[in-house]
Amino acid sequence: MARFKHVAYDMAEETIDQTIEKIIRNDLTFDEAMQELKENSLVSAFFSESEIEKIVSYELRKEVLNGGVSEH
Repeated sequence: MARFKHVAYDMAEETIDQTIEKIIRNDLTFDEAMQELKENSLVSAFFSESEIEKIVSYELRKEVLNGGVSEH
């Protein structure tokens, strides 16, 4: 059971990363991305709405500060 939970958590993180990529590529607005993530049952199983917003904001801020050379 613990292994499944770990894999599911990794999948939720990957979904967040992919959504951040969509924002960076201008495929989604921030609000659209937040709505998509909040509605994702896997993501919302591990992260609250405020946690999702903090994660996405932090990663986007890193992207801006690093001039587009961060991991995303």
